[in-house]
Amino acid sequence: MNGKNAESKACSKLAGSIAIMAALFCSGVQVQAQAQTADSTIARIKASNKVKIGVRDFSVPFSYLDANQKPTGYSVELCEAVVESLKKELNLPSLEVVMQSVDLSTRIPLIQNATIDMECGSTVNTLTRQRQVDFSYVTAVASDQLLVKASSPIKELEDLAGKVVALPNASTSLTMLTSINNKKHLNMRLMSVRDQAEGFLAVQTGRADAYITDNTILYGLRKDAKNPAEFRITGRPLSYLPYGIMVAKNNSTLLAIINRTIAEKFRNGDGKTMYDKWFGQLNMPLSPLTKAAFDINAIPE
Repeated sequence: MNGKNAESKACSKLAGSIAIMAALFCSGVQVQAQAQTADSTIARIKASNKVKIGVRDFSVPFSYLDANQKPTGYSVELCEAVVESLKKELNLPSLEVVMQSVDLSTRIPLIQNATIDMECGSTVNTLTRQRQVDFSYVTAVASDQLLVKASSPIKELEDLAGKVVALPNASTSLTMLTSINNKKHLNMRLMSVRDQAEGFLAVQTGRADAYITDNTILYGLRKDAKNPAEFRITGRPLSYLPYGIMVAKNNSTLLAIINRTIAEKFRNGDGKTMYDKWFGQLNMPLSPLTKAAFDINAIPE
């Protein structure tokens, strides 16, 4: 009987040891796999001598097509500086740059499937998005407001009760308005649109009573309208929207190069110069929140 007990205990110890060894082995495999996938974007850039940048077509002043159909804007200029940093850091002086158009629904999937290496558009950093991608330091800060016709009596969000409101698809604006609509029982009819141009057109043609999105985007849409005086931006700020450059998760080296570039721009005053260049044309002064972002992220080398 005692012999059987001793044998049983020995077997239990052996089984436990095997389980521990198996767990350690599996853990080692997982760590090795993670190490292999870390910085995959940098590895791809080095191997191809090419960096692929996602840009927007209509997100003035961040990322849009100019009269020659060339990507331009505040975010694009920042990413052009990042490209110069990549050339230096990776010793790739002839690094090729490929700009690819993305929209509200494709920007994150195209980062995740490695079609693009970074997104230089007008994407807001949120906790939900951080589950899917990573973000650089804050590059600018905006708030949601309302774009309406100048002749409209609408002044605040509550004036839209029972009315049609256009919002960008898959955006923080849509998530926020859905929540407010339900909590305040405003019975707004929310119209999801594919891009900024479609949202503006909905107001212009009377299909929507207002278009709600980042106020920086709204100022750009109004500026580019045939008759800007026919539209106005109104209402209290509805949100805090920190913009950033988006990259795939687990790419710390690329993110460090991007953040170092941003910090240098903010330290030497180029950030303010760039802001004035792109946002000044919209008559949109530097907000206290964006000024704070510049100061906080001007991290020393």
